[in-house]
Amino acid sequence: MDDAHTPVRSVRRPAMYLRCHPYDAREAEYVRSAMEMLAVRLGLPLPDVYADHGRSARGPLPALKNLLTAAEHGWTDLVLVPGPFVFSLDDRAAAATVARLARAGCEVVETPGRIVRPGDRFLDGVPAGLPG
Repeated sequence: MDDAHTPVRSVRRPAMYLRCHPYDAREAEYVRSAMEMLAVRLGLPLPDVYADHGRSARGPLPALKNLLTAAEHGWTDLVLVPGPFVFSLDDRAAAATVARLARAGCEVVETPGRIVRPGDRFLDGVPAGLPG
C-alpha cells in the first residue's frame, strides 16, 4: 500500500485530534501543520481541530469528548491523527477509541496517511502489519 497516496473516501467534514502532553507550543504547531499538509495531500478541506494539549490521557479530555460527539452525530467522518497515542498511551485504550470512531462511521488516518482500523495492534505507535 502506498500510504502517502492512498485515496480517502468522500468526506463531509474532516477533523484532526491532537494532544501534546506535556504541552510544547512548538511541537503542537509542528504537528498541526503536518496534519494540515496531510489533508491537502489527500485532497481534503482543512480539518476542524480538536486539541487537548497539556492534558494527560488519564484525566478528562474535553476535546476528545467533543470529537466523539461530532463523529456520533455524523458531523465528521474522517479523523487525522499523528498516531493512536494521542488517544492514549495504553494500546488497548487507543484501539478502543479508534473502534468507537469506526462504529460512528469515522475513518482514522495516521500520518503519513496510514489508515488505522479497529483491531490493529500498535507497536511503538505504528499499527502492526503496516509500513512504519
